[in-house]
Amino acid sequence: MVWFYFETGEGEKVKEKNQSHKYTNKLINENSPYLLSHAHNPVDWYPWGEEALAKARQLDRPIFLSVGYAACHWCHVMERESFENESIAVLMNENFINIKVDREQRPDLDTIYMAFTTALTGSGGWPMSVFLTPQLKPFFAGTYFPVEEAFGRPGFGTVLAEIARAYRENKAQITSSAETIFRQLEARLSLSRTAALPGSELITRAVGDLMRNFDRVYGGFGEAPKFPHPLELSLLLRYYKRSGDAGFLEAVQTSLVAMAHGGIYDHVGGGFARYAVDRRWLVPHFEKMLYDNALLVSTYGQAYQVTGDEFYRKVVRETLDFILRELTGPEGGFYSALDADSEGEEGKFYVWSKDEIEALLGPDSGDFMRYFNVSEVGNFDGKNILNITAESSRLRMEKDVRAFDGMLVDSRKILLEARSKRVRPLTDDKILTSWNGLALTALCKGYQVTGEKRYLDAARKNAGFVTGQLLNESNLTHSWRKSVRSEGLFLEDYAYYIEGLLHLYESDGAEDHHRWLEYALVLADRAVALFFDAVGVFYLRPDGCEDLIVRPRNEYDSTVPSPASVMMLNLLELNRITGREGYWQTAKKALEAVSGRLAEYPSGMTSALFALDYYLNEKVDIVMVGNGTEREKMQKEIYRKFIPNRVIAVSNDGTEPYPLFEGRIAPEGGVAVYICRNEACRKPVTSLEQLIRELDDI
Repeated sequence: MVWFYFETGEGEKVKEKNQSHKYTNKLINENSPYLLSHAHNPVDWYPWGEEALAKARQLDRPIFLSVGYAACHWCHVMERESFENESIAVLMNENFINIKVDREQRPDLDTIYMAFTTALTGSGGWPMSVFLTPQLKPFFAGTYFPVEEAFGRPGFGTVLAEIARAYRENKAQITSSAETIFRQLEARLSLSRTAALPGSELITRAVGDLMRNFDRVYGGFGEAPKFPHPLELSLLLRYYKRSGDAGFLEAVQTSLVAMAHGGIYDHVGGGFARYAVDRRWLVPHFEKMLYDNALLVSTYGQAYQVTGDEFYRKVVRETLDFILRELTGPEGGFYSALDADSEGEEGKFYVWSKDEIEALLGPDSGDFMRYFNVSEVGNFDGKNILNITAESSRLRMEKDVRAFDGMLVDSRKILLEARSKRVRPLTDDKILTSWNGLALTALCKGYQVTGEKRYLDAARKNAGFVTGQLLNESNLTHSWRKSVRSEGLFLEDYAYYIEGLLHLYESDGAEDHHRWLEYALVLADRAVALFFDAVGVFYLRPDGCEDLIVRPRNEYDSTVPSPASVMMLNLLELNRITGREGYWQTAKKALEAVSGRLAEYPSGMTSALFALDYYLNEKVDIVMVGNGTEREKMQKEIYRKFIPNRVIAVSNDGTEPYPLFEGRIAPEGGVAVYICRNEACRKPVTSLEQLIRELDDI
């Protein structure tokens, strides 16, 4: 599937205007910053819900559905050009029922109507603009429409007028066409299975596809715009581990270094922007998303485990510090995103003039500016996006490296302090359980590779908040903001948060750490009951959601991993820990159900390949029994290694009621580690030296 993105990351503002508002629509009572930003448009917006849908049926009007999110630049442009335009608003209000949706709050609606938009136009992206019959069947769609004809696109006013006329004059034809389109949409979302589960050759084919699209000069995949693709890079690391072919590791390292050296990385405050507009990662769209940074932490952490290169651990640390500093709420939840613009200018918060840096760092700022390629003319509208080049690295090596690095650290602190006094980009402060699950995994992996307990503390606090406030009788809240919980159950919350809990279970050395596994088991059972069907499909929503024209599913990865695929791997890992055969059988059935799609487009289903790899290939169980400082040393050594397809089970005394702990005890006052590969177990090791030798053989 080829996607064309119109968002550039300038970000959607939550408008807090000082003057009185001329208009207020029904979005005013919503809890999404994105929806609230449209609450004073002259458009008579409705949130998605029964009131709007009933009114469309009652008045027999088509629905204009606009889907976007808070950090979407072209959503902001379309609002400014069209939705704040009174003459456009008249056309919309007189001819349509207008519904605005935050795609992050309703990923189910986004999946359904994006499938139609992509099929109709050959591309997708946000803002997504879809016209529906009152029965919710789509009949026309696009993404961004300029207010006047431009970019080879018709003006939005012309589109509105033509669709309104066509619906008045040819309603029967449009309704019939919508029914035909609906049947095609159902077929597009239907199963495609092969006669048998594919073998490991499919993983080899996917890796080959990725390498053919690899940019050997600047890293990453394809041309501009450049997205990080952390899942695909993790797949290449796995394949390097198995094959020993250094070409795969080189591809990963080229990509990770180029991204962390480029302008897509925030060299002052840490963390990554969503993507770069150019091939060499220099100019980002400056929005910073929680999920991007969480997924990248995991991949950089794996690169550190594979290579031992401190550079990757530094990026892990700086990115997690950004999340803790700028995307963390007081209750321990993680916010969704930072906007890209401030004071009406994209990137203004992040860029620098040469004079500013000289004034802040003083007369000895020359090396800093040469290292980060700061110039009088700049590289972004007369200002400078800090970035590192080969010349930067040569400059560093010509100096006393320790002193030079100390200078960089001190100078960045000064710039960060100065930047904190600028007008900040607005924060999308809604807390999504699914993305918090990705961040929970990142914090645990960050703790494992750095040993810094503040990351583990933040993970514990987040898990306490989610399980205490967002979990009610095994039902997970999808979106939370200012103590207001959203309604509706979504697979992505269960899949991503179970994954995070499993990582916390293996990382947390507290006496009650087994509670994280118990929560994961409760959520896994609930997810299977809610989202899994007899055919073997994990759907995004439970059955019977009356406001959906089709029950949505999606096994393809996008900017986030496929929830269905993540759920498969969760169940396989839970089976290894608990011995519950039902988890294994459910995962196997789900893999079989997506086998056709996987065979057709394996490189677009990396998360499913992780599950397939776990199912087919060698699995490693590491069981630790005992407590104290010796266990911590042994855990640290285990964390140092990149071991795909492994589970770690930890117990103070081996009394947990799971097969992995059966008969496994620790020596008096000591620790025993049991390592098994595909059910073949070695003798327990009781010293750090023995453990190091055993791990070197894996």
